[in-house]
Amino acid sequence: ETDEMTQVYEMAVHWADILVIATPIRWGAASSLYYKMVERMNAVQNQITINDKVLIRNKVAAFIITGGQDGIQAVAGQMMGFFTEIGFLLPQFPFIAHSLGWEAENMERNVAHVENSEALRTGARELVNRSARLAQTLIDRCEIGGNASIDRGGRKASA
Repeated sequence: ETDEMTQVYEMAVHWADILVIATPIRWGAASSLYYKMVERMNAVQNQITINDKVLIRNKVAAFIITGGQDGIQAVAGQMMGFFTEIGFLLPQFPFIAHSLGWEAENMERNVAHVENSEALRTGARELVNRSARLAQTLIDRCEIGGNASIDRGGRKASA
C-alpha cells in the first residue's frame, strides 16, 4: 500500500513549474491531509538543512483556501512560510480564499456558493495566470542564459 507521496515528490521536485495547493479550513487550520503532505515533504527541507542541497528552484506555489470559518490569513501565512522555506517562489497576491463565516457550517451551502460564484472562478483564474507569468519569467531567464536560480538566504541557526 502506498500513500502516493512518490508522485507528489516527482511532481514538486522534477516536473511542475507551478503548484496550486488547496485546503479547506477546519477549526482554524488547514486540513489534516494537507499537514500529512507537508510532514512528508519535510524530506525536501531536510536536504537543505543536512546536505546543503536545494531541490526546489525556480518553481512557483499558489494557494486556494476555503471554509466556513475564519482564520484564512493564518492558514495562508503558514502555507506560504512552509513552501518558501523549501524553495518555492510566490506570485504577487499568492492566495485566494472563501469563507462564509462561522454561521455557515453547512457544507452543502458552502459547496453551492463556491460552485455558483463567478468571483471565485475569476479569482482562481487570475491566481493561476499570475503564477504562470512568474513561472514563465523564470523559464525565460534560464533559456536566455541568465541565472534564474535564487540563492537561498540565511538558514536558521543552531547551537
